[in-house]
Amino acid sequence: MGRHIRRYIRRIQYIRLAQGFPLLFLAAATVAACGFQPLYQAEDSTPAMRAALAEVEVSPIGNDRLGQVMRNSLIQKLGGAGDRYRLDIVLEEARELYGIRPDAAAQQEELKLTATMVLTPAGGEGAVIDERMTARMSYDLVQSDFAIVTQREDAARRLALDLAERIHRRLALYFSKREEAS
Repeated sequence: MGRHIRRYIRRIQYIRLAQGFPLLFLAAATVAACGFQPLYQAEDSTPAMRAALAEVEVSPIGNDRLGQVMRNSLIQKLGGAGDRYRLDIVLEEARELYGIRPDAAAQQEELKLTATMVLTPAGGEGAVIDERMTARMSYDLVQSDFAIVTQREDAARRLALDLAERIHRRLALYFSKREEAS
């Protein structure tokens, strides 16, 4: 008897799934009909968008390896070293211990990386973008000092790459709006 009930339930699930397909098709057609376009995709970007992003010069970021990683990622994403805009970024790193054990030792650490970005035209006019972006990551603190240092460096590197991607998207949004206004 249990086998028959399972078959009946499976048939009902297939019927409900089949009823959902027309709704999914209708939703996809509605989004396509409204003129929806993805903001920016590196592989499918328009030549105008690639040209606009290539006009941004990325200034050196800090004096440490983390700034170099972020700058190299941005240069690669933007696709050039233009001279029409200048992108200045200041990185701030903060760490906070939490999950305190009875012996007063912390179990976890949270790393917070904040990037203040300023995009200015080469003519020296006011900043067209002035924003702060924050990314956070936590990791366990273990007995090995080497493991802690490795985790901390890896977390900082991943946060820097994440912020570089977000800055890239923000620049793409600015240039897409500027392109639409033209």
